[in-house]
Amino acid sequence: MLPQQARKQSNFFRPTFCLLAVVGLFFALSAARAQLSNSDDARRGMERIEEGEGELRLESFRQQRLQGDFVFEFQLEHKPRRERTVRYDGIMWGTWNEEGPITRFAILPAGLTEADFESSAVELIVQNGQDPKAWIKRQGSDKFELVEGEALFEPVLPGILYSVFDLQMPFIYWPEYQYEGPSLVGASRVAQRFLMLPPEGSMSEQRGIKGVRIGLDDTYNALWRIEVINEDKSVRSRFAVESFKKVQEQHIVKRITLTDYPSKDKTTFNVTEASVGLELDAKNFEVSVKPLPEQAETQCSKIE
Repeated sequence: MLPQQARKQSNFFRPTFCLLAVVGLFFALSAARAQLSNSDDARRGMERIEEGEGELRLESFRQQRLQGDFVFEFQLEHKPRRERTVRYDGIMWGTWNEEGPITRFAILPAGLTEADFESSAVELIVQNGQDPKAWIKRQGSDKFELVEGEALFEPVLPGILYSVFDLQMPFIYWPEYQYEGPSLVGASRVAQRFLMLPPEGSMSEQRGIKGVRIGLDDTYNALWRIEVINEDKSVRSRFAVESFKKVQEQHIVKRITLTDYPSKDKTTFNVTEASVGLELDAKNFEVSVKPLPEQAETQCSKIE
């Protein structure tokens, strides 16, 4: 559980909207359709789709969003193959603006007290969309700094895999792609695969990323899997959605695991409490705005 000060240091909530909480790390994932299930009508054949249909599905996926704004409390659990597990607690606030999804995060080592928040928390503001940007405020700093260049691919915290690149998911909006056809996800779900191609001269291309393969559910257009592909066509990392949860009549992503190759180290993102259908103040997603501790505290619902 996040220290109380981490919750209170936020004027994101108007007092009348004290509801639940969810995961804002990945907007496109959280917008996965509510009907996800293992029902018979969700099991479709391994059928290729036409080029025009692929374009429509990608554009529809880019526009997906939850109804209203949201808040997620979560835990990051990093599991190296040969070292001890590292855990962090976090809270994120999510909304949408004219550029696309925007999220604010506060993350700190698990088990810390209120007194440790100011000196130990890392805060991020991540703008997704056609022109993605991100800012970070490190432990003990009093201002946000723009994240750019090589820093986009560095872990946001010691001992975990997630980078700003993973949180932004800029590849969702890359205009060039190759349709690769259907594949099975697990035992029964069919996903249509698209290899998103990095823009020429981009930092992703300079980092040796040949493409990013995404798998969209064939029935509900929800994102199931992301694979970052090296120039030699090997998989650099895999991002897999493992479960969803229904919160206030909306489905959210419950658990996601990011795996690094070839080390096989893993970082799991697990939502513990959630609130959706909120109305958050857009000013609080500006880098110049600091959270106000006197604002009303959010009431969150636990997610099992």
